[in-house]
Amino acid sequence: MINWALRLIVLVPLVSLACGSTGGTSDTSTTTDMGQSDLGQPPDDTVTPEDIPSRIDGTVEDAALDVAVLDMPAPTDTTVDTSIPISTECAAVAPSDSLLNKLTVDGVQRRFMLSIPAAASGPRGKWPLIFQWHGFVGSSMGYSDTAEVKNWHLNMLGPAVDDSRMPFLLVTPLADGAALLDWNIMDTYADPPNPDVRLFDEVVACLDAKYGVDSDHIHSVGFSAGGILSDLLGVMRGDKLASTLTWSGGYLVNPANAIEEFPVIWPDPGASSGWTQVLFHGGVTDQWEVQGLFTAHFNVWNEADVGYLNGLGHDVILCTHTYGHTPPPGSNPAAYVIDFFKAHPRGTTTSPFASALPSSFPANCTYHAKTN
Repeated sequence: MINWALRLIVLVPLVSLACGSTGGTSDTSTTTDMGQSDLGQPPDDTVTPEDIPSRIDGTVEDAALDVAVLDMPAPTDTTVDTSIPISTECAAVAPSDSLLNKLTVDGVQRRFMLSIPAAASGPRGKWPLIFQWHGFVGSSMGYSDTAEVKNWHLNMLGPAVDDSRMPFLLVTPLADGAALLDWNIMDTYADPPNPDVRLFDEVVACLDAKYGVDSDHIHSVGFSAGGILSDLLGVMRGDKLASTLTWSGGYLVNPANAIEEFPVIWPDPGASSGWTQVLFHGGVTDQWEVQGLFTAHFNVWNEADVGYLNGLGHDVILCTHTYGHTPPPGSNPAAYVIDFFKAHPRGTTTSPFASALPSSFPANCTYHAKTN
């Protein structure tokens, strides 16, 4: 097996080239300049207010309201119960559109953004929780990721945490700068535990103590490298997840997605709640190159993952578009994400969308029933 340290020596300059690095010099005072950002559609670049008004003004599109799904009543917080154990660090966690929360996980300080519904004021609530994992921004090479990740948080699902269909807690973690592709998605072991999976565990525990988390409504979304991490959570924490949605992700444990040039180590799928997943890919141009090493063809991976997941007992909704490596522009992601997650709590064995998808979903989405 190739020594991992040797891989790092070889791969870091290659990834730098692929991301538009200029001689390895980093500038942490500004947002990253990596050519094509792997965070998807930057709100101030290729997506305009006319394309996605809900991303700009924080409202939910009226078109989302015609979905035949009943509104979910807001969970009710009760009087603060001081008997709930909570660390000093967790007690300091608070929602903010600009400030990052910090939580020490296995001796490493991790950061994340948090948005919550207005009614989430104390423990003993029962709030759905959505994790939102960003794409590669080059944090392992010293690039500043904060501004781009804040934009990702605020312009994807951030404005919708008070949506009456399903108010929810929203967490957008930041990569810790230690993993080569930002997230620990290439070499994954049970011992030592995966740092990003452990971050998921600790954030769930903290928010449950602080606000109260609905254990049947813990969901995950992600784009690109963040989508792959979301898929990894399905493999390693499949019993905790209710349902998942990814834009240009991929199951690297699927033999059909093997990267011959760069062996990847994932565990076999563990215990699972039988969750349903939505997969998005952007067609033949949905690819990302680690120059000189391998090219990730996300359309190929996602098409292969449909049969792979069906065979493991998961219903899949496959959505395609032709815009390449990005979430589909021109649609409000919160509209279909909330409809999907609300209708797919943990324990849903057959998708209620089997006969028809809500009108909030983009065009070119098809349902694929599990085969096992």
